[in-house]
Amino acid sequence: MVGGIQKGMVATDEHARKLDKQCKFLKEGLANEFPTLTMQRKLRKDQIPGGVGGCEPDGGAWFRDGKLIAVFEAKKQQDRGNAIERWFKNNYIARAINPDVHYITFAIGEGATDEGVITKTLNVAHLDGFDKFVPNKNSCFRQVDGFTDEELKAIMIEVLNT
Repeated sequence: MVGGIQKGMVATDEHARKLDKQCKFLKEGLANEFPTLTMQRKLRKDQIPGGVGGCEPDGGAWFRDGKLIAVFEAKKQQDRGNAIERWFKNNYIARAINPDVHYITFAIGEGATDEGVITKTLNVAHLDGFDKFVPNKNSCFRQVDGFTDEELKAIMIEVLNT
């Protein structure tokens, strides 16, 4: 048996697609609410240290006066596998650009519990705890069954106002 995602397989489901759509919809609306900020869908090669790789966070990369201030990610994972480990690449790139960036992750699925794989994998990068905004650090909000638009928007507004 071959592991991982094979040709013809898709690494998403209806819940992951919903969270992705919510983040994309909210980032567009919030870009209008925060006209002093610049939101980018993805980082350009010339913004990435070393100029190699890519970083396209689901909720956008947010800049104030050319400085990266916030990144919003959406992750969905069951309570097995290692898909969440890809989180570290984007986080590393963002922190290389600005060590004080607010790096926010919205995590859903069976792995988004206290004993789940998302929590266990990301714990080392969230020593201040989960499910709360920690300015200038990593913050991971977990909901097994997903978030409402209002919940996501409230968190994003709090972060962008900081």
